[in-house]
Amino acid sequence: MPIWYINHSPNILSAAEKQQLAKSITNIYASNGLPAFYVQVHFIEDAPGTAFIGGEIHAKFAGITIYHLARAFKSDETKQRFLSRVNEVLNPVFEPKGMDWEYFITEASRDLWRMNGLVPPEAGSEGEKEWVRVNRAVKY
Repeated sequence: MPIWYINHSPNILSAAEKQQLAKSITNIYASNGLPAFYVQVHFIEDAPGTAFIGGEIHAKFAGITIYHLARAFKSDETKQRFLSRVNEVLNPVFEPKGMDWEYFITEASRDLWRMNGLVPPEAGSEGEKEWVRVNRAVKY
């Protein structure tokens, strides 16, 4: 499952922008066959005076941590294509605001992942297709 944590400066993103970002991020994955419910996007607004960049408070910053568990990148081409899609989602929201942002992706071992106590079905399997269809973790 992909989990995104978007830590950001106070009052920089509206509720509507957060909703649109969450939908666009989910689409990156769902358009490639992952169940939409796999995707978690958490917005964490830093309280004033609690986040520092280079030792200074930054009024327009987002730090994004992306965890991947459901899939792993198999090639440099796949990585670059994914990074391009991330930029296509983030840049139109952050650039017009004059924001600075940084993100990184970490991949974790799939065998350490469970949903509702279930081992998620293999990519492209009938079990995964069922999870896509019902949009939740069910026994398969």
